[in-house]
Amino acid sequence: MPAVVGRPAATEEEAEVMGGEADRRERMVLIVDDEAATRALLRQIMQGLPFPCRIYEAATGDEALTVTHEIRPDLALVDIMLPASSVSGVMLCQQMCKDSRTKVAIISGHATETIVEACLTAGAVGYVRKPFSVEEMRDRVTGWLSG
Repeated sequence: MPAVVGRPAATEEEAEVMGGEADRRERMVLIVDDEAATRALLRQIMQGLPFPCRIYEAATGDEALTVTHEIRPDLALVDIMLPASSVSGVMLCQQMCKDSRTKVAIISGHATETIVEACLTAGAVGYVRKPFSVEEMRDRVTGWLSG
């Protein structure tokens, strides 16, 4: 069962102070990376977001497609290099971008310019190079999930 992480929904009083109705909707985020340590770091980063998130994880492209069909995430953070998978990161990006509900962001330390361009052309909302800073990733994810 995925964990629900992130900032608790704002109370009505907090919403008033913030100048209106706070966004209380829980976001669904899928983290796709073959490295458990990277998935754990990304899951930890979600805890600093200004809204609650339900986090799902997949270690392969095949797992990610299964999860995507079950939950239709708001955002998928996809590593391009998924060696133990019959579905490459690029193929996964292309498949997931067909669903306009799911925003896909590419995360990789080895992606070539051609691969990144193919993913962006398919509809990915952005690319973050590994290693990334916690602050950069938190800011980017907050932006992707807020829009």
